[in-house]
Amino acid sequence: MDQPPRIRVPKTPREAYNPHRPLSKNSLLEGQVLRFHEIEKEFPPEHHIGIPVESIKTEAQAADYIGRVTRKVHQLHERKSR
Repeated sequence: MDQPPRIRVPKTPREAYNPHRPLSKNSLLEGQVLRFHEIEKEFPPEHHIGIPVESIKTEAQAADYIGRVTRKVHQLHERKSR
C-alpha cells in the first residue's frame, strides 16, 4: 500500500507566544479563555478557579487560567471515575 505524502509542519516561531502581549491582540486565545470560563461554570462552586475572566489581560495570564481549568477538569474527572 502506498504511503500518504508527508506533510512538513514548520516550527512555531519564538515570537508566536509573547507572555506580555495583550489578550485583546489575540482573538483566538481570547475566545479560548471565554470557552474555558463556560467549562469552569459547570464545576461545583467549591472547585471554581477564582480568577475573574475580565481580569485576564495578557497571554501569560490566559495560559495560566487555561492550565488551571484544564488541571481541574482532569482532577474532577479522575474523582468521578473512581
